[in-house]
Amino acid sequence: MSNATSNLVRVTVGKEGYIFDLPVKAAVHIYEGTLVSQLTSGGMLVPFSTASSEHAVGVAQHEQDNTAGADGAKRVRVESKRMFAFTNGAGGDAFADTDLIGLPVFATDDHTVAKTSSTGTRKPVGFFFGFEADGKVRVFVDPPLARIYAAMGILTDTPATADALRDNLVAAFAS
Repeated sequence: MSNATSNLVRVTVGKEGYIFDLPVKAAVHIYEGTLVSQLTSGGMLVPFSTASSEHAVGVAQHEQDNTAGADGAKRVRVESKRMFAFTNGAGGDAFADTDLIGLPVFATDDHTVAKTSSTGTRKPVGFFFGFEADGKVRVFVDPPLARIYAAMGILTDTPATADALRDNLVAAFAS
């Protein structure tokens, strides 16, 4: 999949989530209604699935073109901890009506979600809450819970000591 090249209709469900502004990376164009994340180095905002980016922090509330600006020259308002509708994945990555509410959702790009992590290569962005009438997947975008889910998945099964368990937890939540 590839990132969006135009604004998307922001389909939200329920009351307003958490809203905050973040600085945009130089030479980056962010589209309204798309998943965004921060770079691991410097924390600038980029479209989700950009190389060296972290977990999704939310959904862009407006378009921002910083292709001619420096790091942080422009900012984007981001919303999280709310349900949004995204394009369903294809084939084995597609959600179905029979899938359980609350399953983790993984993003393949800034506007498409998948049912699988593709053997750990995709980051979780939130949790499945059914479908919209047009077939878009309803996702509760929750960065902290998605990070906890990801961290729990990389813990080892049987740490030998309490110190080893602590080290596993520290390593899991640092990633």
